[in-house]
Amino acid sequence: MSTKYKALKEITQWDDAGYKVLNHTYILNEHGHCVGFKSTGTKKYTQFKSPMKQFSKSRRKFVKISEYQEELPNNGIVVKGSNGKSYIIVDNKCSCPGFKFRGQCKHLDKVA
Repeated sequence: MSTKYKALKEITQWDDAGYKVLNHTYILNEHGHCVGFKSTGTKKYTQFKSPMKQFSKSRRKFVKISEYQEELPNNGIVVKGSNGKSYIIVDNKCSCPGFKFRGQCKHLDKVA
């Protein structure tokens, strides 16, 4: 299993804003949700704890600068959640929200 990502660099002209607005490079997952961004003029990348589902592209211009796939680690296991979403378990850590907040989840019990 792999996840597809694409990097979009914003090229919007903000001349009429009245102040300086920086354009950034955004990373979107296969569902079009923003998972992180790289600030313009820096090497700093910020990844969100959960995808930003309300990422708006209206009245903004972007160019796609790359597209890539993230492969499942060799020791990774994919499990289906009760909501139909897939989660990845690697080294007894699950990618589901329950594990992220509580440090435990029912998905680990399925593979034990």
